[in-house]
This record gives sequence, C-alpha cells and structure tokens, in this order.
Amino acid sequence: MGHWVRRVYHEITIHTNEVLRPYGLARSQWEVLYRIAGSDSPDGITQKELQTTMKVESGTLTGIVDSLVKKGWLVREEHPSDRRIKRLKMTHEGHQSWVDIPNPIEVLRPQMMNGITSEEEAFVVKLLQKAVLNLNLLDNEGESK
Repeated sequence: MGHWVRRVYHEITIHTNEVLRPYGLARSQWEVLYRIAGSDSPDGITQKELQTTMKVESGTLTGIVDSLVKKGWLVREEHPSDRRIKRLKMTHEGHQSWVDIPNPIEVLRPQMMNGITSEEEAFVVKLLQKAVLNLNLLDNEGESK
C-alpha cells in the first residue's frame, strides 16, 4: 500500500508542477501560498505554525518562503512582542497573482478520478485516514515515553 501511496503522491507532484509552471511556481510554493491565503488571521501566519501544519523541516520551509519573498509575493514581519517570531503575509502583488492561479488539485482531479466511483473513493479515503491515525498513535507513544 505504501508503494502506491508514494506513487500517487509522486504523480500528483509532477502534474501539479506542470500546471503551476506557467505561473512561476512549484507545488511546495503553491501550498505555502494556499495555507497563508486560507488563514483566518489578518496578521498572517507564523513560520512555525506553517512548518507544523505542513510537517516540513525548518530549513525546507525557509527555502520555500525565501523564494516567495524574493518574488515579492510574501513578506516576513517580526512579531511585535517577540522578534524571533516571524509572521508571513501575502503582499498586494501576491494577492493579485494568487487570484489568477488555478487550484491544481481542481485541475487534476477529473483525470485522477476518471473511472473511480464515489464509493471507491470514500473507501480509500477511510482506509488512508485509519492508516494516518494508526501512525499518529505511534508518534504519540514516542512522546509519552
């Protein structure tokens, strides 16, 4: 099962990058923008919150954020009470560009789900949710030791 989950993830990444290439973005950059754009906070999101949500290493996220800052789509702002905390916000240019970028998941979904019934999809989703929960239990056991 793990092999096929990895294969699907790999194919989604390849095709997502193809959809986003005309906009000068890669999947990981799109995901950062997606999470910031979807944040309820008008003050943006902290880099640490984003790292936790995306489950990526600090260095990995820093590189992605640096590239988006360089493009002028994001800014890092120091937290008013703790300069070590960096808040990420979309710039005006970032917002304007964001609205023109198609959601690659919506673009790819019809092809990916071709020939798969809603019942089959629901079963696979339920199966993968259980697998994630089981693996999260391992994480929690390690924390309690």
